[in-house]
Amino acid sequence: MNEELKVLASHFPADKPLYAVGGCVRDEILGRQVYDIDLTSACTQQEAEECVKASGMRVSLGSKRLGTVIIKGVNSYEYTPFRVDSYPAGSGAHTPREVRFTRDIKEDAKRRDFTVNALYRNILTGETVDLLGGVADIKAGLLRAVDDPMRVLGEDGLRIMRLYRFVSVLGFDVEEGTAAAAKRCSPLLKDIAQERIRTELDKLLAGDHVYKALCGLTGSGAMEVVLPEFCENIGVKQNPQYHRYTVDEHIFKTVEYAPINVRLAALLHDIAKGRCLKEDGNMYRHAQEGALMAEEILTRLRYPKAEIRRIKRLVGAHMTDMRGDMRESKLRRFVAENADIIDDLTQLIIADAKATGNYIDLDKCLRIKRLYDKMKREGIPLSLGELAIDGRDVMEYGYRGEQVGKVLEELFSLVLRGEKPNNREILCDILKKRKENAD
Repeated sequence: MNEELKVLASHFPADKPLYAVGGCVRDEILGRQVYDIDLTSACTQQEAEECVKASGMRVSLGSKRLGTVIIKGVNSYEYTPFRVDSYPAGSGAHTPREVRFTRDIKEDAKRRDFTVNALYRNILTGETVDLLGGVADIKAGLLRAVDDPMRVLGEDGLRIMRLYRFVSVLGFDVEEGTAAAAKRCSPLLKDIAQERIRTELDKLLAGDHVYKALCGLTGSGAMEVVLPEFCENIGVKQNPQYHRYTVDEHIFKTVEYAPINVRLAALLHDIAKGRCLKEDGNMYRHAQEGALMAEEILTRLRYPKAEIRRIKRLVGAHMTDMRGDMRESKLRRFVAENADIIDDLTQLIIADAKATGNYIDLDKCLRIKRLYDKMKREGIPLSLGELAIDGRDVMEYGYRGEQVGKVLEELFSLVLRGEKPNNREILCDILKKRKENAD
């Protein structure tokens, strides 16, 4: 731990030493980069505040109920005293009903979720305190509840999402009893706020072992609560000429192949296939239907509006020029209308192709991107705002009202198709000749 923390720890009483706790200790053992350091000890909120002030660091009090202290020096830290949390029986509601502070570090360890997160590092001595076998579980690559898994997962349904988030980030297996409890407790996720589920889903999607995690989330039954629409695709077969996998397997593999910023779109890109097959007998309109479903899902999960719009557009557009035979003039219009998502769309198309399990034609996958780059090099306007003339220029040649917009759109189309250069003099000359012919 850093020198700043050692200075801070030296101001805590000898019988109440300061510990780093949780993920930071786990990640240090694993050799992973540590970002956030959480702190704890037997000191109460008031005692910890006095210790921080004595060290010369800045302090502010957080939740009185949880005893939180926010500590700021060169870095920022969150401190909470050893405590015991009590939850309403069987609700899975995430928020403890009662909080009791304690001087017993083992009681604090047992209020946590998994043994790999119930590790303490004495700041001054560097000693690791492992009361529940977390170090052994790290070495075994195992996620195990700190206590009876039915109690641990039953008192906070969000811990099921956290369980599979850690599978995604760490690549660990889930201990058999913990996995069985996750399956029994998964309905408790219904008690969790959608915003909290969204946060955990985003973290899960960012992991290096996301395919494994999504399979586990589905096998536990949690997916039926988090994303019930996805479950319409489980086991749905696809044309073997184009796909080696069922729809659900293909979706998960697409997520795995996609870069992090596109993984949410990848998770939803084929969300409508099962529904379309059931309603239509085919999957032809799955991109359009999927865009609408994505909007509903992401709205329910309280995603920001801008992100909902981006994902909806990516899902709706991911089949564009699938065969690579769209007329270039039509494709240019598509590029202009979707210029801001072309990079993300290209990544999604490539991931989608890889996830078929068949040979992929990379040139075909890159056709839209290459045309976009070509249009940028040639100075082709991608919007009316980039056209070399504007409404005032058009009005100088006698056009008024709705005619102005119509004429601008006609000129924009000429330039977009490459029939005329985006040159003010040339475009004004077209307007001049039109006016002369009209007169």
